[in-house]
Amino acid sequence: MKIKGTLILLMLVFSSQAFADRFRVLGVQEALLSSKAAEDFRASMEREFAAEERALIELERQAVAVRDRIQQNQGLIPDQEMEQLHLQFQKAFTEYQTRGEAMAEKQIEREQEFLASMRPKLDQAIRSLIENEKIDVVFAKQATVYASSTIDITPRVIELLNRQ
Repeated sequence: MKIKGTLILLMLVFSSQAFADRFRVLGVQEALLSSKAAEDFRASMEREFAAEERALIELERQAVAVRDRIQQNQGLIPDQEMEQLHLQFQKAFTEYQTRGEAMAEKQIEREQEFLASMRPKLDQAIRSLIENEKIDVVFAKQATVYASSTIDITPRVIELLNRQ
């Protein structure tokens, strides 16, 4: 009876070890954001939005300058001139907010387009690894407490994405 129990225990240990060899973890976001395509995308976004960003910085500078002028001249200049400064500040601030929100929306839209275009490539890279390495289960890296680097396929997925 003892031998039979020991044999069963040994079989379970070895079969679970063989089964564990077919589990992997993957950092999907890490793979996407570390790819060459993502680097190129970030560079193109910087170029695309550079002029708008400079314009926003200039609008912010103008609003701050008018605000400072209002604070420094409080009670020293006529009410009509103070009212003009308040209107000037409000106009600069409103334009700053409007343009900033529009730019943020455009950036989010471009990022979503990029991610949508990368999803089929990512799926293909993952599928290729699953088939080639006969992987049974891929866990999200973020959902694991600990995973050995030997079962992390993220670097290989990045490599496959960079080849595409």
